[in-house]
Amino acid sequence: MYEKCILLISLCLVLATVVTADIRNGYAPDLPSARQCLQELNRRLMENPDMSESERRRINAAMKKHLTVVAHYELTEALLRQMRMISPDMYDQMDQLTDKRGRLTDIYVRFIPEEMASVMLSGVSFFQTSARDVDANQSRFGEFTVSIDIWICETALNLLAHEFGHTKYIVPNLAAYRQYYRDAYTRFTTSNRVGHSGSDASGRMAYAFGHQFLRDRRDFRKASGDPPQRVATVIRGVRRGMQETTDGKFSEPIASSDSYE
Repeated sequence: MYEKCILLISLCLVLATVVTADIRNGYAPDLPSARQCLQELNRRLMENPDMSESERRRINAAMKKHLTVVAHYELTEALLRQMRMISPDMYDQMDQLTDKRGRLTDIYVRFIPEEMASVMLSGVSFFQTSARDVDANQSRFGEFTVSIDIWICETALNLLAHEFGHTKYIVPNLAAYRQYYRDAYTRFTTSNRVGHSGSDASGRMAYAFGHQFLRDRRDFRKASGDPPQRVATVIRGVRRGMQETTDGKFSEPIASSDSYE
């Protein structure tokens, strides 16, 4: 009962995202329904002061779930702003990504807690050939999209730059890379080495983008006189903003992750 969401708004938002290429917040499709559910659940609490304790607990649990979506959306927005501020050229380059046939491809980014990961890697990009043709990529967000999940950790933006490199190479070379991948990694058993062999052009570009981000970060610090905000600081800012607008509390632990060298 409490988990029902308004799907029409989200569906319209997803359908609208194929018009122009963009780096998009992966929580955006779920945001309208999460906010609407929060309003409805809060209204029930306010209008029923004599509600049973068990009913109140169920409503509070549902509210926490939707608050988490809103919090992750806000954190992803803040970190994407950081990325664009530190590496504007890289960001703009990815913001206009096209496939082999010149079709714009959106990139959906989610910063996620480690326990939400579907693949136990601190950064992962999802590619799948669309039924349309071998050069069209699709992800959970639809046709002409790429999905990137990054663990919430202090090296999150370094990891995002690395995944941007993979995406930059694979999207315009999708069909050829799929064949290379099958030939090169069929017998690989170590998942964190897949995509990073010495002959893998995608892996080389990922490392190049990672190193470019580190250079951009150093240049940003020299120009501004201060380092970019740490991820923990961004999380605290998001938490404060949520507490100012809701009665709920959000506490997001920072996952551990190896630093990208």
